[in-house]
Amino acid sequence: MRAALRALAAALVLALAATGCSKGIDVPKTFCDVPVSGESLSPLLPGEGDVKVSKSELRDVICNLSVDGVQTLNVRIAKIEKQLPPEDWKNAQAEFMRGARRTMQFPGTAVIGANGGLATTSCGPPASYLLFDVAFTGKRVEDSEAGVQRLQRFLEDFVPHAKKKLGCTG
Repeated sequence: MRAALRALAAALVLALAATGCSKGIDVPKTFCDVPVSGESLSPLLPGEGDVKVSKSELRDVICNLSVDGVQTLNVRIAKIEKQLPPEDWKNAQAEFMRGARRTMQFPGTAVIGANGGLATTSCGPPASYLLFDVAFTGKRVEDSEAGVQRLQRFLEDFVPHAKKKLGCTG
């Protein structure tokens, strides 16, 4: 009887320790130096792992988010003078899973798919438009309309903040 109780107690301690070890994921409060809602970013991230966010600028702003060293989200922001030609939008629709033109909550044009998107919005000085080229990779990519909606929700949260941060007036 004692041996059975010890075995049960050891199993209980092991089970509690196993559930306590999973720390989950720390969802960044900013991406690309702009605030993002945890509600828009967390659905794009796996349930656990170490998050690293990086940003570089040369001509374009490039922001990466990786989890456990694996790139999950990459956004390139470019200042452009002219709207993209129709063939670029057509190519984007073919490139992304379920890629299609989407109506966004900010003024502009967008093709969003489950694994990436392309969006433009007016800027005004210093450039006529901002171009957002988004690549979404990893375990959370879901080839479904729900997957598309997750990425669109993130962009609708992120783009207006990035536009403001980059000094757009339009």
